Formats: sequence, C-alpha cells, structure tokens
Amino acid sequence: MPEPYEVAVVGRGLIGSAAARHLAESGQRVVVVGPDEPINRRTSPGPFCSHPDEGRITRVAGRTAIWSQLAARSIARYADIAERSGIEFHVECGFVSSSPKISEWLENSATAGGNARPVNAEWVSKNTGIVLDNGHPVLYEGGPAGYINPRRLVAAQTALAEAAGAVVMKQAASSLRSNGDGYSIGGSWGSLSARRVLVTTGAFGSELLPRPLELHRMPRTTVTAEISIADGLPSLICVDPPDERLDEIYWVPPVRYADGRLALKIGGSLRDSEAVEEAALTEWFHGDGDQTEVEALQNSLLGLLPEIDVRSWAQKPCVVTNTVTEHPYVGWVEDGLAVALGGCGSAAKSSDELGRLASTLFESEHWTDPLPSTAFEPVFQ
Repeated sequence: MPEPYEVAVVGRGLIGSAAARHLAESGQRVVVVGPDEPINRRTSPGPFCSHPDEGRITRVAGRTAIWSQLAARSIARYADIAERSGIEFHVECGFVSSSPKISEWLENSATAGGNARPVNAEWVSKNTGIVLDNGHPVLYEGGPAGYINPRRLVAAQTALAEAAGAVVMKQAASSLRSNGDGYSIGGSWGSLSARRVLVTTGAFGSELLPRPLELHRMPRTTVTAEISIADGLPSLICVDPPDERLDEIYWVPPVRYADGRLALKIGGSLRDSEAVEEAALTEWFHGDGDQTEVEALQNSLLGLLPEIDVRSWAQKPCVVTNTVTEHPYVGWVEDGLAVALGGCGSAAKSSDELGRLASTLFESEHWTDPLPSTAFEPVFQ
C-alpha cells in the first residue's frame, strides 16, 4: 500500500487550489483532488464550479470588517502569485459602490488599510459615465481594486502547488470514508488515502461529509453584454438598481471571453429568489438561467449606462453558496476532517487568504489567527 498523504484537499477551485498551495509550500505531503472545468456544461453530470469565468470583482471595501481583512490579505499576495507562477490574473481598474451601508463599507476598508473614499453620483457620472439615481451614498476605491480572472488564478495556484510538491488528481471524488488511520477518498478513477482531509467543494459534495452543513444554494443568472465601451469602466456594486425586480447588481468591466467577445458581465439577485437543494443544481447548470433575471439585468445595465450600444447579449446560470453566518465555513467537521467553503458571493477575491486560513488548521492544534475563529465555525443542519 502506498504511504497515505498527510492532507488531501477535495475540491480544486479557488479556495481548494489556494489551500493546496499553502499546505505544499509549508512542507506537507499533499494531494488535491478535483476535475477540470466541464467541457460542455449542458451535458456534464457535474460537479460544477465557480471559477470558469473571466472576471470577478476585487476590492478591500466590504460588508463586514472580516471580509475586508480577508480581501486585503489576499490582494497583498496577488503580485507574488502572478510572478512566481508566470500567470497574470489581476487588473486594476477601480471600484464603485452605491449602497445604504456605504459608511460601514468605508469604515471596514479603513480598518483593513484600504483606500476607499466617499464620492457622489455626480463625480461617478463625470468620471465613469455611470448614472446612479438610487439616492444612496457612493464610494470609490482606486487600485489595486478592479477584478481578477478566477480561471487564471486557479491555474496559478495549481501550478505553484505542483511546484511545491503537491500531487494534482484531475478527477472528481465521489466518496470519503474514515478508514481507521485516516480517510479513503474514492472515485471512478480508484482511491487514495490521507491522514486528514480538507473539503472545499463549494455548492457540491455534501455526500462527502458525515453530516450536512447549513448552506443556502442560491441560483443566479449572469449576463454578458458586448458593448461600445471597451475600457475606462470600474467594477461596480449597486443596491436598488434601475430595475426594481433586483435588490442588487454587480458588474465586471469588459473582458475577453472564451468565445472571443469583449464583454461586460452583469449579475445580481432577484428580490424574490429562493434557495434550492443541491440535487437541483445539475439541471440548473444545464439550462440558460432565469429569463426574468436576464431581462432585469439588461434593463439595469441600460439604465446605468444609457449612452452605450449593445452589440450582443449572452447569459448563463451560476450559483451563490451562502452560509448562515455570512462568512465562509473554515473549520473542523470532526477530528481529521475540515471544510473551507460557502463563499457567500464574495470569496473569489479573498480565496488565497481563505485557503491559507484553512491550511493553518493542519499546522497547529489551535486557531492562531487574529480573526475570530467563531466567525468561521461550520454550522450543521
């Protein structure tokens, strides 16, 4: 029998690839298990992942002080990850947010060392062309705020994990069992053993855990618009956007997508949206999302940028995995088995720090970070 790995990371997305890198670079004997993204999401049996995309907002200003700290720590390491992997994934273009809670976001940013500052709708219109008429306060955060390419970030983290000695198993795990000396992880490819396991499977993989986590899987639809503005736009989050069916929208400025289109991505949440069970997600990913949400997002984009011409539209489904604590679950399920998942729609930019925090669970018997462990404790059904 081969020697068991010290740690197996099950899930090779944004958090899992980061955790594998940090574990491998600390000297642990690590295997990370997770498939490449589906070639065709319409026919794939899953599991699906969040990182097959070209743009996610990055900024320090956040809805809690903890989110701002997580982001600031991650952003500080972007350049090192890019330089050592040879894979660029970060673009500085600034960030605008309009929300009733801007004062809290500004305070959280300042505490974490961010540069967000209050501005007004007139300033935003003059400098960006964005029309904000919801009456809410506004902030602007300059670089390094902007966006990251999550697909390229996962590639960079995976490359560095491999360089540090991690073994990458590009297959999905379908079983996880205690075997007395640790855990046995299995799939259609066979099985492997590890003394301890970190599960980072996002909205999927509940069957791998001995007891289910309290997660709210929210189906979302994103729209990409090939527009007449190619550059100069910041990333954006706007509460109470032009279409009243939405409670919030976000966008990432135009980036080049796999189909060759240079397109802005806009997403958000319908006011009456409800969570779905994990079993419903595969069918959701095989489809085109929610047409009502598509129309509301299109209306909001045209209201925020009334001068643009749209050459083409496209849409696709996604999912946001919310926790009941509004922070990711990073902690132990049982002795030897931990989780790091539940991004709450905000984890991409902070994934390196979330992976690092998860890796420290395997390096010390106690939580050693200044951030409170209680903010990340898993909650079970």
